[in-house]
Amino acid sequence: MKKLIVRVTILLVLVGAGYAAFRVYQQLPQKQDTLATTKVKQGDVVVRSFARGELRAVRSATLTAPNLFGTVQVTRLATLGALAREKDLVVEFDDAEVLSRLEEKQLELDQIDEQVKKAQADLAIRDNQDQVELLRARYAVRRAELEVKRNELISAIDAKKNQLTLEESKRRLSQLESDIKSRREQAQAELAVLREKINKATLELGRERQRLAQVKLVAPMSGLVAVKQNRASGMMFGMALPDIREGDQVQPGMPVADILDLSEMEVVAKVGEIDRANLVEGQEVVMRLDALSDKQFSGKIKSLSGTASSNMFSADPAKKFDVLFSIDMRQLLKALGANETQVSRILAQAEANRKKPPMQSSSAMMNAPDASGPPKPDPAAELQKKRRELIARFGKGKVLGEMNPEERQEVNAKVNAEMQKLGLVPAGAPKGPAGPRPPGMPQMFNIGGIMVSQKELDNAKLPPAPEEDSQLDVLLRPGLLADVEIIVEKVPNAINVPIQAVFEKDGKQVVYLKNGNRFEAREIKPVKRSESVMIVASGVKAGDVIAMANPEAKPGDKKKKDDAKGGGAAASLPGGKGGM
Repeated sequence: MKKLIVRVTILLVLVGAGYAAFRVYQQLPQKQDTLATTKVKQGDVVVRSFARGELRAVRSATLTAPNLFGTVQVTRLATLGALAREKDLVVEFDDAEVLSRLEEKQLELDQIDEQVKKAQADLAIRDNQDQVELLRARYAVRRAELEVKRNELISAIDAKKNQLTLEESKRRLSQLESDIKSRREQAQAELAVLREKINKATLELGRERQRLAQVKLVAPMSGLVAVKQNRASGMMFGMALPDIREGDQVQPGMPVADILDLSEMEVVAKVGEIDRANLVEGQEVVMRLDALSDKQFSGKIKSLSGTASSNMFSADPAKKFDVLFSIDMRQLLKALGANETQVSRILAQAEANRKKPPMQSSSAMMNAPDASGPPKPDPAAELQKKRRELIARFGKGKVLGEMNPEERQEVNAKVNAEMQKLGLVPAGAPKGPAGPRPPGMPQMFNIGGIMVSQKELDNAKLPPAPEEDSQLDVLLRPGLLADVEIIVEKVPNAINVPIQAVFEKDGKQVVYLKNGNRFEAREIKPVKRSESVMIVASGVKAGDVIAMANPEAKPGDKKKKDDAKGGGAAASLPGGKGGM
């Protein structure tokens, strides 16, 4: 029994030693010579970054629903993709309520005007009656004075009666004069109240007319019509929102359509933080549009965002930086088949649109700047300023509200005569709420940031649908996808290794250098990385053979496998410059 136990023990020891030898044999570097290898290279390396973006218009204008005291209904709308010229009608809203309010305000103004006429007529009649009564009172005083002169010839009692009659007549005359003055002041006050009502009604009527003009939205520049989605339709989350259509109800201030200026385009893309560290404004790029995959176009980086943002609804929720790329429009237009005449016309349109001021709200007044200097003054504003100066001069410092009707009429006559004398307005010029308008200047409205006359609004028409319009200048459509290749730097005569051959060991970046039949870890000093290779300053030399996979990786080690596939250490390396 004892011999059996010894033999079993010896057998177990031999089996254990054999298994241990087998495990050691599996891990020997001699078995690692089956790994894929490559050589360290030395040569010129171009560091590039790549981005995927979409084409969009540099300038665009958003047309919003006006505030008409409630929801408004779209009655006419330009077709999606139509080419609208400047001051073409894009959207028209239902104006029934505005017209109803306008008629009410006009009727109210007419009623107040009739009240003013009636008050003036009553005042004139009362003045005539007062003048008759005043004449009678003065006649009674004069008669009493004559009777008093006869007091020496009559008795003392009659003389006393005459004296009392004279005093009573004078008292009545004084009281009548005071009453007439009070009635006249009261009538003037009532007229002043009615005039203020007229002014208020006139202002409200002007506002209603401005709102009536805002039911038509015209294109502030030539461009493509992009109809917005109807976000007020009450759709559930995850459902596709429909485009705004004729007959839809929209809220005030809600965007209805965009006008996209196609004369100048740009590409917007997102890049990660590693690529962001290598990019600066002004760097040259090469672009390829998916629609023109066989051609490439040059451009530059226009701007870089300072902060990263993420979109949780996209396929890649990681935070990225926005980058804007300019594109050579002349080169792009020629590649699309445009002739020299079309190219010149489109570039001239881009230059003209570039000089326009930024879009303002429909309630703001906008003066277009001159290409050769500061913005030109508004003729109407200059005219009103001059008129106020003349009113202050002829009114001796008073404003029109402080004058009675006679003074106001006299001052207005002098001001109009002086303005005609100065040549600011011709004789018989049409008058506006603040006085005469300059010659040849019709009533203007601010629609979508541009000044439009009433005649232009009345004559504005919808642009033809895309299938009915030749659209010779529409060579591009916003939303086209593009690949952008950014040349960060060209490093001459650099020692480089593939990204897949760089690994992390004990917190250091290493490559596995082949030494005979074994691989040994060699620490490297990285300088810069491109999309496929890493430039190193020390650790290896040209011609060295290195492993493309981690020879020390154990079976089942997922992290090591990931490192062998993609170079986990290299993926965390910043893309900025390092010391050589």
